[in-house]
Amino acid sequence: MHFKFSPNILNRLGEELIPNPDQGIIELVKNSYDADATQCTVELINTDTTGGSILISDNGIGMDLAAISEGWFVLGRSKKAAREPTALGRLPVGDKGLGRLAALRQGSKVQLKTRPKNEPAVEYSLTINWQDFEQASVVEDISFDVQKDMANLPQGTEILIENLNIKFGRREVKRLARELLFLADPFDSDIAFRPRLIAPEFADLEKQVNESYFDDAEYHLKSSVNGDGIVESSVFDWKGELLFQAKHSDISQEPYKTAPAEFELWVFLLNPQSFSTKTASFGQVRKWLSEVGNIHLYHRGLRVKPYGDQGDDWLNLNYARARNPEVRPSTSTVIGRIIVNDPNDLLNQKTDRLGFIENEAFLELKRFAIDVLNWMAKERLKQTENRRQIVKQESSRDVISAKRNIESVIEKAVPQQSRDTVRKVIQQYEEVKERETKALREDLQLYRSLATAGTTAAVFAHESGKPVTLIEKVAKRIEKKGQELPGEIYFKSFAKPVEILYKVSKSLLSFSRFPLHLLKREKRKTGRVEVYRVIDDILELFAPFLQDSKIEVVKSSINNQYFILGSTALLEAIITNLLTNTINAFNVEGTRTEGRQVMIVTEIIETYLQIKILDNGLGIRDINLNNIWLPGQTTKPEGTGLGLTIVKDSVTDLGGKVQAIAQGELGGAEFIIKLPLVGG
Repeated sequence: MHFKFSPNILNRLGEELIPNPDQGIIELVKNSYDADATQCTVELINTDTTGGSILISDNGIGMDLAAISEGWFVLGRSKKAAREPTALGRLPVGDKGLGRLAALRQGSKVQLKTRPKNEPAVEYSLTINWQDFEQASVVEDISFDVQKDMANLPQGTEILIENLNIKFGRREVKRLARELLFLADPFDSDIAFRPRLIAPEFADLEKQVNESYFDDAEYHLKSSVNGDGIVESSVFDWKGELLFQAKHSDISQEPYKTAPAEFELWVFLLNPQSFSTKTASFGQVRKWLSEVGNIHLYHRGLRVKPYGDQGDDWLNLNYARARNPEVRPSTSTVIGRIIVNDPNDLLNQKTDRLGFIENEAFLELKRFAIDVLNWMAKERLKQTENRRQIVKQESSRDVISAKRNIESVIEKAVPQQSRDTVRKVIQQYEEVKERETKALREDLQLYRSLATAGTTAAVFAHESGKPVTLIEKVAKRIEKKGQELPGEIYFKSFAKPVEILYKVSKSLLSFSRFPLHLLKREKRKTGRVEVYRVIDDILELFAPFLQDSKIEVVKSSINNQYFILGSTALLEAIITNLLTNTINAFNVEGTRTEGRQVMIVTEIIETYLQIKILDNGLGIRDINLNNIWLPGQTTKPEGTGLGLTIVKDSVTDLGGKVQAIAQGELGGAEFIIKLPLVGG
C-alpha cells in the first residue's frame, strides 16, 4: 500500500501554482541555463489565437535516459538541490520542476527531443498527451515510451508545446520579450547566455535596451558586501571622477548576514539642463529608462521576478524620494542591478518562483541596498548644503562689493551737490529690498514648516498601512468565527462592532493615501492642468471623510474639458484646503447636524474659469474677512491658520484671484476663485 495521486494534482502543482504563462516559459529557459546552454530560443507559432505552439530549443548538454527518468520526470525533487557547479561553473537555479510542469501544461500535447553530450549522434524523444490523464484514476497509471534514435545533430534539447490553451497578444508578447531580455543581465558583456524570442517585439525592445546611455548618468554607485558582511561603496560623477567613498562603518554598525553581493546603480537627473553637456538628449534617456529603469536583482546569473519589474518598488525608492526629492532617485530615474551568486543557498525562491522567501538573508540583502542608498543620499545632501553655503557667502561678499562700487561711482561720476540725494534714494531702495527679503524669509520659514508637516504625515501615512491591514484581518477573523456561533449570537453581539472595524480601517486607509497622493513629484511640474480631473481626484480621496461627516457634495460643471497653466500641486492645494475648511466648519458647536451640503460650481467667465466652493454651515465668524488670508490667523484652537494663506498664494501663483464671502448663497462660507484659461 502506498500514496497515490489523482491527475488533478497536476493542475494544483502546475498551472494553479504558477498561473502566469510567462513564468512557466521562463522556467524552461532556466533549465537550459542549468544545462550549460549558451543559446536558447523561444519561438511562438500561431499563438495570436488559442491552439498555437511554443518551441523552446537550446544547445545545452542534453539529457540521457537516466536524466530524463530521474530528473525531468521527477517533481518536487531536483538533483540541482546539491548545487554542484556545472562544467561552465554555473550554480543551477532551477528547483522542484513545478515551473517546468506549469509550462508543459499550457498545451494539450508536449514533444521532447534531447541529444545528450555524453552520447554523440543519439537522440531521445517522447510525447506527452495530457488528455490521457483525464481517463486515468491515478497519475501512476500513465507510462511513457522513450524512443532512442540516431541523429546527426549537435547536442541540445527541444521542447514543443502544442495546442495551447492560451493566446499571446501583442501586450503578452512584449511582456515575455522583456522577461527574456532581462533574464540574463543584458548590460554584462561577459555573460555567455542570451535567451532570445523569435518575435518583432523582442527585436524592437532589444534595440532600445542596447542603446545604453550609462555614460550620461549624473551619478554612478558601486558597492559590494563580502562574505563577512562588510561593505565598500563609491560614487562617481558623469565624468568618472570619484565623489564619495565609504567604509563599512560609514554605512552600518553591524555586518550584513547575507550572501556576498554587488550593487551597481546609475542615477539620472531627468531635466533638460543636466543634458546640455551630455551626448544623449533628455528625451532619449527618458524613453530608454521607461523600458529598462529600476533596480533588478540577479541570482546566480539570472534575474528574479518581480524585483525591478515596472511598477515594483522593492527598495522603497519612490517613498524615500517623497520625503527628500532633492537628493533621492525614483524607480524611473535609475537603472541598477544587485548581483548575488549565493553558493551556500542562503536565498530561497518561493514555490511560485516570484521572489524570495523573506528569511534573514534576504532581509539583510535589502538592508544592505537600502543602507547604501541612504548613505549616498546623505553625501549628496552634504554636497548640496556645501554649495548653498558657498552661494550664501559669495552673495554676502558680492553685496558688500557692490555697495563699495556704488559709492566709488558716486564719488567719481555724480556732482557734489547731487551726491546726498543719490545716496538717499539708494538707501530708500535698500530699505524696501530689506523689507522684501524679510517677508521672503518669513514665507520660507512658513513653507519649511509646511514641508516638515507634509513629509512627516507621509511617513505616518506609509507606516499606517500595516496596522490598517491588521485591523481588517482581525475584523475578518471575528466575522468568520462569529458566524459559526449558534443562533443569532453573532448578529446581536458582534455584527455591529465588526462593521465599525471595517469602516474605521477604510477611513484610515483613505487617510494613508492622502499625503502620498499630494506629495507626488510630477504634480509640481508646470504645464497644462485639466481642472475637472483634479477636482474629481480630490473628491475621491475626500469621500470617506465627507461620508463620515454626513456632508453631501453637489457638483455643477460645464460639459467640456478646460485647462489652466500651472501645476497640479497648486490646484490641489487650493481645493484640498477649501474642502478641509468646509469639513472643519461643520464641526463647530451649534452648526447643523443634518442636511449638510457642499457645492462646487464651475463656469466660464470670459477668459477665466471660475470655481465656487460654498457650504451651508455657519459661515465665517469671529474674524475680520481681510485677516483670514494672513498666516496664523484662525478661530479654531487647534488650527494652524495656514490653509487659506496657502490658497491665496497658490491662486496668485496661477495668475488668478480669490474672494471670500462670509455668508454666501447657501448661508455658509463661499469662496470664489478665478483662474486664467489656456487652450485644451
